[in-house]
Order: sequence, then C-alpha cells, then structure tokens
Amino acid sequence: MAGRALQKRNRRINYKTPITLEDERTGFHYPGTLHNYSKSGLYFESAYAQRPGRQVVIKSDYLPFSSNNSGQLAEVIWRKPLGQHHLNPSYGVGAKF
Repeated sequence: MAGRALQKRNRRINYKTPITLEDERTGFHYPGTLHNYSKSGLYFESAYAQRPGRQVVIKSDYLPFSSNNSGQLAEVIWRKPLGQHHLNPSYGVGAKF
C-alpha cells in the first residue's frame, strides 16, 4: 500500500460525479462515476473494464479539471475488479491525462 501512495505525485481532489466514457477506438459510450482527480490524472469506477493503454474521453456536464466541453482525453493506466456483489461487476480505473 505504501508503494502506491508514493506513486501519486499530485494531490488528489475528491469529486464524485456521473461521467460518460467514450472509447476512442470504438466510439462506444459507457456510464461511470468519477471519484477523484489531480493535475495529472483521475480515478473512476465503471462496469466497463477498459484495458491499460486504452484512450478514453471523459465527458460530463461539468468537469472541474477541463474547460473543454467535448471532454477530456485520458489513457487508462490500471484497472482492478471491485467485486462481484452487484448484478454487474464493476472496476476501479486509474487514468492519466
């Protein structure tokens, strides 16, 4: 756990809001929830398991880290399953800008 904490270079700001993820390669849209962000990236949860290296556009009515109304491009760095206790499995995803 300490290793992961050392990897974070920028202060995380907790900000929970619904988002839409657009897969850059396929153009498909998926719902998700933003949980926090920093100057260099963000953490969100979604039922869609993006692969590391995948480019996604994060969209929402208001993204505090972006003035671009068409969304913020980010690259998925890691993903982890959050458990099977829901009807649909969900994943935690870390992405960088």
